[in-house]
Amino acid sequence: MASIIMINASLRKQSTYKLLTRIASHFNQDEIEFLNLSDYEIRPCIGCENCLRNGTCSLPDQADEVLHKIQQADGIILGSPVYLRQISGYLKLLIDRGCAWYHRSPLVGKPIFFATTTMASGSKQAVRYLQDLSVQWGTIYTGSISRTLFNLDAPVHADQLKRFKFYLDDQNRSSFRPPMKQVIEFNTQKVLATAILPLDLEFWTEKGYIDSPYYFTCRISLFKRLVGRIYYKLLLYLISKNKA
Repeated sequence: MASIIMINASLRKQSTYKLLTRIASHFNQDEIEFLNLSDYEIRPCIGCENCLRNGTCSLPDQADEVLHKIQQADGIILGSPVYLRQISGYLKLLIDRGCAWYHRSPLVGKPIFFATTTMASGSKQAVRYLQDLSVQWGTIYTGSISRTLFNLDAPVHADQLKRFKFYLDDQNRSSFRPPMKQVIEFNTQKVLATAILPLDLEFWTEKGYIDSPYYFTCRISLFKRLVGRIYYKLLLYLISKNKA
């Protein structure tokens, strides 16, 4: 049975929470762990880079506990209210604390889905940011649901979650077609692993990413493979030249 973590990034249990419960109704309840970020102490990242260079965070709070729960899940559903065309500050705090995941993501190949609520506007900008985040984490973006004050009570339909459910079975990852942006991001991270951070190189070598065109076997066109390879070689050359 697949495990799904569903995160409510609102400090209240109102619009976002209600939307997430509608989404949850389409799954076996035994599969879901519902997590309210407001129940956890998460402090702002201080930019010490200890997580990047040594693999541990120096802040004594509950961020690592939440990140571990996300890491253990087979699928991730993030719900956030929209504030000034962005996600909630509390969700951003958590994302910042997981900055090492840009370099060494434990979420590669996992399906991710977003739910946003807003009074009237701003959802497109917030979801666009979350889509960029999914690229950086190496996850499989499977869609989003946005609600405003005018359609908050609209039902969630099963077909809106079809893609998420499909990729919950990791055997289906082989059918994934990563967009060019994701292929380029993969190769950017590969260069950082190869030329910048020793801990990254150890992780990427262990995972077998260094010699691969992508994190896992999937449907990458010959053109994307070629562009990714050329980009990797060029960026690695530029960084090596500047370090010399």
